Amino acid sequence: MSGKDKIREKIKGSSVIEYINAGNKKWLIGGLAAVVVIALAVTIWLNVGKEKYEVLFPGASKEENAEMYTVLQARDIKTQRNADGEVMVPEKEAGDIMLDMSALGYPKTALPFNIFSDNTGFTTTEFEKKQYLLLNLQDRLERTLKDMSGVKNAIVTLNVPDESSYVWEEQSSDSTGSVSLTFMPSFELSSDKVTAIKKLVSNSVPRLLPENVTVVNAETMQELLSDDLGTSTYGLNRLDFESKVEEKLENKIKNVLTLGYASSQIRVSATVVIDYDKMITEDLQYQPQENGQGVVDNFEERRTTNGTGNQAGGVAGEENNTDIPTYGAETEGGNNQNTGDYYRNVDYLASYIKRQIEKDNVELKKATVAITVNDNNLTAAKKQQIIDSASKAANIAPEDIVVSSFQQAAGTTPLQADNSGAGTASLLEKGLFYVIIGAAVVLALTVLIIVLMARRRRKHAREDEELFGAIEDEIVPDQGMREAAAGDAVIPNPAEAVSKEQTPVSRVKTFAKANPEIIASMISSWLKEGEQ
Repeated sequence: MSGKDKIREKIKGSSVIEYINAGNKKWLIGGLAAVVVIALAVTIWLNVGKEKYEVLFPGASKEENAEMYTVLQARDIKTQRNADGEVMVPEKEAGDIMLDMSALGYPKTALPFNIFSDNTGFTTTEFEKKQYLLLNLQDRLERTLKDMSGVKNAIVTLNVPDESSYVWEEQSSDSTGSVSLTFMPSFELSSDKVTAIKKLVSNSVPRLLPENVTVVNAETMQELLSDDLGTSTYGLNRLDFESKVEEKLENKIKNVLTLGYASSQIRVSATVVIDYDKMITEDLQYQPQENGQGVVDNFEERRTTNGTGNQAGGVAGEENNTDIPTYGAETEGGNNQNTGDYYRNVDYLASYIKRQIEKDNVELKKATVAITVNDNNLTAAKKQQIIDSASKAANIAPEDIVVSSFQQAAGTTPLQADNSGAGTASLLEKGLFYVIIGAAVVLALTVLIIVLMARRRRKHAREDEELFGAIEDEIVPDQGMREAAAGDAVIPNPAEAVSKEQTPVSRVKTFAKANPEIIASMISSWLKEGEQ
């Protein structure tokens, strides 16, 4: 029996085969089909009921993933985190969420767009490759800028136009770039560093000039200026620099004067004149020897003598320095004097120090400051104190500082200085002074009225005494008149006399009415005396 026959015998003797051969094939096939259907149904249910998620920004750091996860939860967006800590969002909403997060400045540590890197392959076009390289370049520049001290975050955007294949082209399109920087607190970027950043970006991109790169402060939203003197905005940069210098001077002066005046009570305006010209200074100092001469560098001496005759005269050991030749003349004896030609040339070396100083920085030539304060009592001493404080604070000459008050500027009479040196009175002292003056005037008027009333009373009393005394002196009747009057006199009622006013005038009137005879005799005697 062969091996095949043995296997067939074992299969036939198997209980499973016997079960299948017994007519149960249909049940077995139906059960297997049911299992397959149930498995497919469960798989479809799980895939349909569960939403697909994808990583939002692959390659982001763990710290940034934690920040993005918190932001998405605050916006009520479905989000998850995988085993690596990356943020995952629903696949259908990934595009919208990516745009929203990009508007908030995310991501900061990874490429924000992964469409090109995910689709690279044999079918990738040249355009996709260029865009992918450009995104990688932007990311590399951002990482480079973040590594600089004081820079918290950087966003670089580059625009590189396509190269033209035309030979003749009227306008050439250059590349442009922008850099948005976020700095650490209390950090300022100098102009030379801004120039370095522009050169860094321009040298990394083809056909990108430094003047086509814009650097912006993300917090203040202002463009950062560089010290590039070759740009067309050089004049504007100068004006901006002068404005900043003036602002610094004004702030220094305000910082000193705000201790005595409120910010709303003082105004400071500064004007500066800055010299931008370069200057080279040369200083040459000669240092002679101790004997007043230098070191001989070249010495020449030449003598010429023709004919016979007397020798040249002069003091022995001395030389003539006139360099004028001497010619001999014929004498009476027929002998000629010597004809000489003398020449001497000496070159001296004088030691000296030559120093050249080149000034390339700007220089503050002049600065003037005008200070206006709201002070009703601006004395000369106070004005000089303000000038001295401003001069020391801004390092400006006192004669270039002017201090005035709002009242003087409005055309009112300026206040005179207090020469007594006792200081100025406050508003309370002025009010008390006016109160004292008013009280003194009222007191003086009261005393004057009392004196006038007293004088008037004295005058009236004196007139009454003179009138009453004259009547009493004149009424001296003789004995006959007294007896005649006594008989005819009417004695007045004492009660009526007491009730009358006891003034001198009333007493005279009462006496005249009661004694008409006496009055008549008095008048007749007065008339007689007048006739005599």
